[in-house]
Amino acid sequence: MRIACELYDYIEITCIYQLGISVELKNGEMKSGRALSTLISERNGEATECLRININGLDENIPLVEIAQLHAIADNPHFTTIRF
Repeated sequence: MRIACELYDYIEITCIYQLGISVELKNGEMKSGRALSTLISERNGEATECLRININGLDENIPLVEIAQLHAIADNPHFTTIRF
């Protein structure tokens, strides 16, 4: 499963500017932190595209296909909230 191409732009923007973001996952869980990068992570024997964020000093990889919504915590000229 992949996300729509235009959504990758917003993921990249969060990483380039290392924006503070909150992420709502499809299971309803919320995570907030600073966006760091994208990467390919090995999960259950297959490659998974992830967004790496720093949450209270710890880095966490969030699979892109699990993201339901991305929200910029601080005002910025790029976006406020993006629904996946």
